Amino acid sequence: MLLYQVIRNHIQNLVNEGRLNAGSKLPSERSLQEQFNSTRITVREALARLESEGVIYSQKRKGWFVTPEKLKWHPARKVNFNALSESQGFVPSTKVIELMTPSNEHSIASFHFDDKPIYKLTRARYLDGRGVLVEEIHCLAARFNHLEKQVLNGSITDVMKQHYQVDVSHEQCNISVTVLPDYAAEILEKNSGTPCLKVQRARYDNEDNLVDFNLEFWLHDCIEMVVEGS
Repeated sequence: MLLYQVIRNHIQNLVNEGRLNAGSKLPSERSLQEQFNSTRITVREALARLESEGVIYSQKRKGWFVTPEKLKWHPARKVNFNALSESQGFVPSTKVIELMTPSNEHSIASFHFDDKPIYKLTRARYLDGRGVLVEEIHCLAARFNHLEKQVLNGSITDVMKQHYQVDVSHEQCNISVTVLPDYAAEILEKNSGTPCLKVQRARYDNEDNLVDFNLEFWLHDCIEMVVEGS
């Protein structure tokens, strides 16, 4: 057995035996080097393998941690992020990163909104204080006039319904595997090139008018998709 596999199995056993719980910080890379008389490269190979398996995760300048339980998400169901998280025992929170002035100068406006000015709202969402996704919400400025005056760190669906009388009735999601954009990696305190799930979500009202078009970048180790069939 190669040394990196020995180190990997040692950490896995600590997790399996409950000596390292969900969210616990791992021993430092230096201490693992000393414990196994190893090199930094070998230790990082072991950690990278565990990260790819979803056992641990890293945060820049903070270290390595045991991955918590994953959020179970049903792509075919329309559900509120906060309600879904709370139903599974998580404490959700949202941070508004930026709300851009209405513009029609980017591709989403031309592809989805007939070149009309749109808002672009960027937010980060957290579970138990850990950043798990960055989302971009795009919607027509004319339909959601003065959106900047609303409280935007909660449910956007509720804001649309309560302040603009717009109901979201159905949506379509496209899901693909990619890496975090650099700006999202910085927000989530991850390294450039970190794997993620990219969700493109188009939401519609009862008359099939596009309400908003969203891009979501989920950390791959924080979400588990559940699909039910008959």
